Amino acid sequence: MTELITPAEADSRISSSLTTLPAEEVPLARAVGRRLLSPILADRALPPYHRSMMDGIAFKASTIPADNHITIAGLHAAGSPPPGPLTPGHAWEIMTGAIVPDDCDTVVPYEQLAPDLSKILAAFKPGQFIHPAGADASTDDILVPAGATIGAPEIAIAASVGQTTLTVPRRPKVGILTTGDEAIHPAAVPEPWQIRRSNGPTLAAILDFHGIPIEFQQHTNDDEADLGKSLDQALESVDMLITIGGISKGKKDFIRPLLEDRLGKAAFHGISLRPGKPLAFWPGPPDVFALPGNPVSVLATFTRFVRPALNQIQGLPNPRRRTMPPKDIKALNKLTWLLPLGNRRQPLPPGNSGDFSSIAGAVGVLEIPPSPEFESDTPLDFYPFTA
Repeated sequence: MTELITPAEADSRISSSLTTLPAEEVPLARAVGRRLLSPILADRALPPYHRSMMDGIAFKASTIPADNHITIAGLHAAGSPPPGPLTPGHAWEIMTGAIVPDDCDTVVPYEQLAPDLSKILAAFKPGQFIHPAGADASTDDILVPAGATIGAPEIAIAASVGQTTLTVPRRPKVGILTTGDEAIHPAAVPEPWQIRRSNGPTLAAILDFHGIPIEFQQHTNDDEADLGKSLDQALESVDMLITIGGISKGKKDFIRPLLEDRLGKAAFHGISLRPGKPLAFWPGPPDVFALPGNPVSVLATFTRFVRPALNQIQGLPNPRRRTMPPKDIKALNKLTWLLPLGNRRQPLPPGNSGDFSSIAGAVGVLEIPPSPEFESDTPLDFYPFTA
């Protein structure tokens, strides 16, 4: 490792090297959660016609007699073209969403009519219960600006103006390369000196949750030649590569020299952080994050650094949010602490970076600055695993 840098300096070096992915067109069903690159415009006035807001009757107010008795001319439903002219003293029985005819200026709901619809029982005034044409938007008005994160309302708006696809940044193609002689397939029966792999399945599940395709996923033992071949294969096919293990000071930790041969010097290798101090980053393309191998370190550093980078290249906001630290939490003397928290902000500190069973129920990590920077009454950055 080189000289340790702060998490803030790591953020700066990562962020300054990342490039937003090119655009692609996606159908509405695949657009939720993506960032909109082109605004959604009104293709006509909204609503496009004077729209009835109630089930009831429609008429011209000035033609109704003083005793409020009326004659129903017929039924006018939503989706029907405007009916013919209306005789004074008559009204159309009208449904919600129907176009209000040009010779009508008032809608009265059923609740304010005699049961046989022969008389209006309440006071009324022209314009009531009518949603005027163009009240919401004019043709070519921006309904959703570029840069917005697409949710359910944006899908509805797009469909309403005839857009069946939306322009968004392409999803990043991500690779996961796990390493370690001791780590075997989860379905295998381990020898006493072996463990089952958990890091690859963990990150694959999180990436799948966020709709990010995994272009490459492989486990390679701690053999320099085999690791080199795996790295070459991965680097040719992804936008971002995540390696796990082999980045510390052990004699079989080959990831750093192999990546330096291919990509040059790392932007950094080593952060004043617990867990995850050996984290390294190479700017792309493709961008490479080299995570340490212990499971808590993997989850913490992926959540704190890799996921924000994935958001940035898609033009999405950083997933962090602010929250108050739990009571009676003390900072580490010199290192920033990524503390796992449960969904009620209860701290779930592991015994060590390999003690992943102790963080069951955790939903993210809280970044606690080192003492004396830590102030227990100040909100801190919280990074959720999946939210």
